[in-house]
Amino acid sequence: MLGVRLFERNTRSTRITRAGAALLDYASRVITLVEQAGSSARSAALGGSTQLRIGVSDCLAYCRMMEILARYRSINFEASVSLREMPLHQQISWIRDGLLDASVSLDGSYRDGICAQAIARDAICAVIPTGHPLTQAEVISATELASYPLIHFSAESDLGAGSQIDNYVDTLRRSRIAFRSNSLGTMLTLVALGHGIGLVGTAQMAGVKRRDVVIRTISEATPPIMTYVLHSACGLSEPLEAFIELARELSTADSTAELS
Repeated sequence: MLGVRLFERNTRSTRITRAGAALLDYASRVITLVEQAGSSARSAALGGSTQLRIGVSDCLAYCRMMEILARYRSINFEASVSLREMPLHQQISWIRDGLLDASVSLDGSYRDGICAQAIARDAICAVIPTGHPLTQAEVISATELASYPLIHFSAESDLGAGSQIDNYVDTLRRSRIAFRSNSLGTMLTLVALGHGIGLVGTAQMAGVKRRDVVIRTISEATPPIMTYVLHSACGLSEPLEAFIELARELSTADSTAELS
């Protein structure tokens, strides 16, 4: 039908072509849209038209968001809520295509056609391997932190809060970046193996229970790590507006800090 070859086949393997890869991206969107159409039709038949489709980059990093979604569903029991884990660039694309209502992100950078609404503010904390000398104190200083190799997220990851942690590291004299991770799980493993000290937002460690790492507060003030809800600049649906209001309310109740 298309007049192009989608696969290269031989007796041992099958490999997708560049044309096939291009079609695959659209095919995934079409399948998702068909599934969502069915969900919306069933919801409408039951007298409701509420749906909330949220994208995240790393579910572990948004433990608070999982709690907020659970609370949202308990209050809006007729709402259809779905969660998809995908890279941030794909989330933005799907929001623009109407396949996602919003995404939860630590990166609120300006993007054409996308609005970013802050819902929570957290501090930077240090993640240290069990048995490390820094675990002897409950609070560590920036000077102590700079004496050890550091591990934080790569620029491609949505977990590094844009440039906020990078800017903070620049203020630490003699600091050295040992590794950059694309996921929270990889970072924690590198820390546990003794490759360095991890730098993350406090909310990213909420709900993470590991015996091989400990969390320590940094005594000096650090740049705030903001959590955002990204959505289309065309406007907010009622379910999404209710979700944002609830997220702000619960985040404030957690005493993280006041939102600007």
